[in-house]
Amino acid sequence: MGVVIALVFAVFQVVGYHSNTQPPADNDVYRYTVQAHAATGADSGEAVRRAAVDWCRAQFNHDTAARRVEGAIGVQPNPRVHTDCLNWLINNDSTTERYKEIFYARPGYPFAASLVAPLTGVWAALWIVSLGFALAGGALVLLLVRLAGGSNYAAWVGEVLFFSLPTGSLGVQRLTDGPAVTVTLATLAGAVLLACRQSILPGVLTLCGALALGYFVRYSAFTLLCTALLAASLLCLARRRLRNIGTIVLAGVSIAGVVGITVGTRLMGWPGAKETLQDTFTDHFKQPDVADPLHRLIGLNIEFWSYAPWQSFTLAFLPVGLCGLSFAALWRTNATFALLATAAALTGVLTVLAHPVFGQFPRLVLPIWILPELGLPFLVFRRQRHDSDGLP
Repeated sequence: MGVVIALVFAVFQVVGYHSNTQPPADNDVYRYTVQAHAATGADSGEAVRRAAVDWCRAQFNHDTAARRVEGAIGVQPNPRVHTDCLNWLINNDSTTERYKEIFYARPGYPFAASLVAPLTGVWAALWIVSLGFALAGGALVLLLVRLAGGSNYAAWVGEVLFFSLPTGSLGVQRLTDGPAVTVTLATLAGAVLLACRQSILPGVLTLCGALALGYFVRYSAFTLLCTALLAASLLCLARRRLRNIGTIVLAGVSIAGVVGITVGTRLMGWPGAKETLQDTFTDHFKQPDVADPLHRLIGLNIEFWSYAPWQSFTLAFLPVGLCGLSFAALWRTNATFALLATAAALTGVLTVLAHPVFGQFPRLVLPIWILPELGLPFLVFRRQRHDSDGLP
């Protein structure tokens, strides 16, 4: 049944592929397209030219489709949309080198697309890789619900939720958000194997493998994830009923993850938190650096959280309500699992706190939906108890 659900989602996405021409975060998508072309072996100038052709073709298709669905039946494509876009993009790209370095530090996703590109072209390859990660994410939700003691029916509900909530719709965009959520779920699976199942070697291997992959997908998100998992493991250690050898190992691996990612980032010369803050307040480094980015970040967060959650497309009530119900259901089922799942979900909130940009809120907060996907099935289906399952 899980395969059937995944197949239906995949078919739905393939049928709707023509509508997925111009996703949000346009400049980010363009930068990943350039990276993917460079990964295929194109030199920097050729990679930019090919990416511009891909992007402007998508812009042209988007413009044509938008006018048709707005009622302009029989509208003819406007070739100037493509030529004007291409001329502007090649001759007026004002992206600074410091901003490009942020994307150079996320090589995993465009590299994966470059492996598919010889068969499909780069533009389609970026989408195919995102779709593949989304399908893997659905499978990981199935696994996690089962690890928490859920029945097959509960696991199937979790998979449907994963594909139906924003993790499905935003996860197939040509961005790292979807792949990052899937790798977060893999990391969570390793943490659950350690803290809930006390399967030390499988848990450590899964956890370390996922963190290594996450480092190349989006290292900043996985620094936050290691910190959140460390906090969750310390909470488990503080409660005698939840304390075991697995939680001790999880705490150790989480510390090693934070240190390893931080040291690896510096050795690679990748941008750190200070550069990200300067990017936020200097219009992608087009303005002079600010002297007090941390103070500005606090002020921006105050403004952001007093405005963004109440807008229609970022309305806070739904995710907050679903997360509250989900946490209660998971706590009743397995307190350790509840803490770990909440830690993974809260990385979405932590990401927004570090980068409170209104237009990017839905995709940056994406991990928050992990908690409803894992918890809501237990509101309907009670945990199956097995004496030999090793769950607390």
